[in-house]
Amino acid sequence: MRRGYGTSGGDAENDGPCGRRDYVAEAGYAVADLKAAVDAMARRPDVTTDGMIAVGHSAGGFHTVALTADPPPGLVAAISFAGGRGSRADNDVCQENDLVSAFGAFGRTSRVPMLWVYAQNDRFFGPALAWRLFSAFAAAGGKAEFVAAPAFGSEGHVLFSSGTADWPATVDGFLGAHQLGLRPPLDPPAQPVLAPPSQLSAGGRKDFAAYLAASPHKAFAVAANGAYAWRTRQRDADAAQAAAREACAKYRPDCVIYAVDDGLTRNAGAGAR
Repeated sequence: MRRGYGTSGGDAENDGPCGRRDYVAEAGYAVADLKAAVDAMARRPDVTTDGMIAVGHSAGGFHTVALTADPPPGLVAAISFAGGRGSRADNDVCQENDLVSAFGAFGRTSRVPMLWVYAQNDRFFGPALAWRLFSAFAAAGGKAEFVAAPAFGSEGHVLFSSGTADWPATVDGFLGAHQLGLRPPLDPPAQPVLAPPSQLSAGGRKDFAAYLAASPHKAFAVAANGAYAWRTRQRDADAAQAAAREACAKYRPDCVIYAVDDGLTRNAGAGAR
């Protein structure tokens, strides 16, 4: 998630009031976040950043175009669905000329092959504006294929999220033209080997195995009589522990945290007691 959205920390990017937009500066914040995410993924044993394809929709499409202007190592193609910023009402974009100029600025250094897709009835970034964005980008040297997709439903801006039966052939054609077909998946990372709490029932041991396979941040809480609870996909390790402890306390007041992420706590040993 971008900063300031969902449970991500920090403040959401701000490109200023409608009359004083700085689209290029705002894109710089987003690109920094994207590069941080790429760097984090590059450190994982089950991920490769060699041969990456960036995909973005709406503001994410705008940021994807900006990313190609200052690409991280390994980025080989990018796809923007209805890319843009500043739409505040149907066919009303703040400082439209400045948005066009921003795309031109990206095009000066962008050389990653791109696919741009805009539906004919997109009311966020209509056909005339979409073509202006593309023209500015391409005239500055950017490499992109522009696709004017047919009208989709009552609002073409949602083609990417709602029209998943309509655009795959277009994307497959683009990827195939650049020799970017499917590759064999990497081997999944080895799951940690942690002994379950000794007081767990057979069902509890099965759930502990599921906990080990789940995504962080996560925590497993257990009581002396074998009552337990676990929570995964939390904001951080502290939040995971608090959530697991609260859930377990609904069954027993003596719950302790047995495991956090992929490690045991000091409550482990021969089983939580």
